[in-house]
Amino acid sequence: MSRYLMFAALAASFFVSGCAIHPLPEDVTGVPTYHIVRQIRCEARAAVISSAIRGLVNYPDPDAHRIGLEFESGARPISSLSHKLFKEPRIRSIVKLFYDTGVAYNFNLEMTETNDLGTEINLLKPFTDSKLTVGITAGFNRQRANTRAFTVTDTFGRLIRDVPDDYCVKHIATENYIYPITGRIGIEKMVHDFINLTLFANLAGNTADGAGPPTLVDALEFTTSISGSAAPRVEFSPVGTGLSVADASLTGKASRVDLHKVTVGLAIDSRSVAQVGPLRSTLFTPLLTASGGRAEQKAAEAVNQVLTSKLFTRTIIVPR
Repeated sequence: MSRYLMFAALAASFFVSGCAIHPLPEDVTGVPTYHIVRQIRCEARAAVISSAIRGLVNYPDPDAHRIGLEFESGARPISSLSHKLFKEPRIRSIVKLFYDTGVAYNFNLEMTETNDLGTEINLLKPFTDSKLTVGITAGFNRQRANTRAFTVTDTFGRLIRDVPDDYCVKHIATENYIYPITGRIGIEKMVHDFINLTLFANLAGNTADGAGPPTLVDALEFTTSISGSAAPRVEFSPVGTGLSVADASLTGKASRVDLHKVTVGLAIDSRSVAQVGPLRSTLFTPLLTASGGRAEQKAAEAVNQVLTSKLFTRTIIVPR
């Protein structure tokens, strides 16, 4: 019987060791908080750079187009991006407007771990034609929880200028559908939409009257639950006429629930709000001028509509 009790003790130690005193994201994923933040910052940086390059390449100004191609090919370091590179007034104003756009990431990481350990022993007392079974049960249940909350801030300009390329090497992951917080969470679409809404859709501030700098917030929430159980059972053959053990079982249940909330906010610098209105009005003026008859003017209008719609439009490459 001592051997079975030793087996039960070893099994119990297994479940005990699985309980974290201080639950953290890396307990399950192996990815610490610092690398979670790093991944999301690098995703934001890549989104800003992609939007900037696509906007320059698509812009109907030869110098802006050329500079965009230089950034795209790596001939010109992206850290040198500045409104001072451009002579054309509108693209100069656009780059200046978005360069100081603020980015805030608020993290609320909740981890709850539950470890339940139970045992049951049935004692057997045989008689002549009957037997008496007495059950003994015991339980050892534990729960640990931790909430880690903090905020990280950036600007588009700092992400481009101050974050080196090697900071993001191997830190732009693909989507992780099991544990989303450790993978790509869709910042690129958010940045792209923010730019388009600000320029072409009269994006307003977050106050009741819509005043203040144009602002966009995405509140993301990811829940991952992991659970498991084990119930080894040992049966004994009665020996002698005294009180003996009929069977013994050990039940172990472990679960982990991670609720991760990431709220990402984008806002134009309050000092640049005055530039937004005039810039919006100029973007809807013709980007291409043409002279001639009515037919030529209508053709130029059609081209202008396409050029305007292509501003900051992402290029999607579908692999074969």
